[in-house]
Amino acid sequence: MGLPSHQVYSYTITKGTAAAVAAGSAVENPLPSDLKVKVGDTLEVTNNDVATHTYTFLVLRPGETGRYTFKRTGIFEATCTVKGHETVIITVT
Repeated sequence: MGLPSHQVYSYTITKGTAAAVAAGSAVENPLPSDLKVKVGDTLEVTNNDVATHTYTFLVLRPGETGRYTFKRTGIFEATCTVKGHETVIITVT
């Protein structure tokens, strides 16, 4: 029997996202609004913007890539601290 395979879900915040949100422009959210993962899966987000973006458990300064591996089941909400950007509901099974 092999080891369980874990997924890495990779997303990128594009340059200009925070400025567009602040100006009231519509932006494509880098993460889906509803993400379904399994225990052991990893969320990886790269911030190519000039502003810091924080998703509850990831603090992403400009140019940084953050990773978070889910260790328990549940439903979690991750809201970006760039006002009006996005909220992601993450279901971990």
